[in-house]
Amino acid sequence: MYKNNRKNLKDLFKKITPLQRMINSDGLDDTFKLLKEKNPDLVIHQFKSGQKVEDWVVPKNWRVTKGLLKDKNKKILASINDDYLFVAPYSEPVKGWFTKSEISKHLMTREDKPNDYLLEHRNAYDYNLKSWGITLPNKLWKQLKDEKYYIEIDVEFKKQSMKVGEIFIKGNSKKTICLTAHIDELCNDDLSGCLAGIEFFKNLNKINNLEYSYQLLLFPELFGPIFYLNKIKHKLSNYYGMINLETVGAGKNLCLKKSLNENFFLEKIMRLALSNLKIKFKELNFFEGYLNDEKIFSWPTFNIPSIALQRYPFSQYHTSSDNLDLINYDYLIDIIKILEEFVYILENDYKPKYKNKFPPWLTKRGLYFDKKDRPDLNKNKFNNNLLYYINGVSKLSDICLLNKINFREANNYLDKFVEQKLIKKNK
Repeated sequence: MYKNNRKNLKDLFKKITPLQRMINSDGLDDTFKLLKEKNPDLVIHQFKSGQKVEDWVVPKNWRVTKGLLKDKNKKILASINDDYLFVAPYSEPVKGWFTKSEISKHLMTREDKPNDYLLEHRNAYDYNLKSWGITLPNKLWKQLKDEKYYIEIDVEFKKQSMKVGEIFIKGNSKKTICLTAHIDELCNDDLSGCLAGIEFFKNLNKINNLEYSYQLLLFPELFGPIFYLNKIKHKLSNYYGMINLETVGAGKNLCLKKSLNENFFLEKIMRLALSNLKIKFKELNFFEGYLNDEKIFSWPTFNIPSIALQRYPFSQYHTSSDNLDLINYDYLIDIIKILEEFVYILENDYKPKYKNKFPPWLTKRGLYFDKKDRPDLNKNKFNNNLLYYINGVSKLSDICLLNKINFREANNYLDKFVEQKLIKKNK
């Protein structure tokens, strides 16, 4: 199964990574067309450019058609042929000669990234720069003499709809677990989260009789969740919580970003899933690491508890080095496995309650946990810790997390008690 996931991931990464995916762009439209061909269940929501929600306005479709920097000898020093990040997203057109000092007012460059063009990410907050803008590798910028340079930028603005992608799997309950990732920008940031989510939902769709409903949302960052949540505001009470996937294909540490809401039970289940799989991870507070779509869901007027899985730090973040060569497909398969374990725990969690007053005779009933059968497990954690924490109030997931017990093992063990009518499962 995971072999097929890996093949699908590689194929989509190769096709989508070269596309220029901005908030509202032809590249993003082409991405959704490609994903729709591969995933017929994907629903594409459209929001017209100019549409307003309070302070926010859907930007026009933007595309750079020409961008170059020349010296006085007409030698091209940088252009969109080197990297499309040379022109800042939503830059205005410009043509003329400028001094190095004048260019610096329209430039983004970083000393710690001497060879990289940069993603001018501020377009996500002020999508129209109201002026022109470029980015340059710092090494190139330092080499430029204090003289005039020719800059030419041509762009195209169109009235076209911004897109948001959704896959929804209906369960027995309206209560919905939402997974999100932002589909604009670069490769690991955050095409990786989108494609990992899509592959996970292919596996999830094969499970029958799900208790909860599950939703995958692929957004242009910031604008996507604002306009989508406004569209479905009458359904917001259905959300149980949100999980954001960000930079999951490359980066130093796998991190669980905690929710703003203390004791959020989906956060505890995710922590248990990671522990069950024996995958090393670090924890980040809500405002640490990379903050993306979860900041909208967690805004006080929505208050939808949100957590995130991300690899942090990712040193190529928002640079032209964020490319296909960095993607570790083992990391992406790990994310799919983690989400599957998360869903297993969530779907099978319950509050165990004893039916009888006195403890059962374990050996007489064949329920004593003998280490000879499973030498890899700690028998006392099952005969003692697990059984003594059953009080009819605590969820099995909480008992397992507290006592460092694998949920699947505990669930299978207690099923024998359920079969003998010693324990009742309370959802």
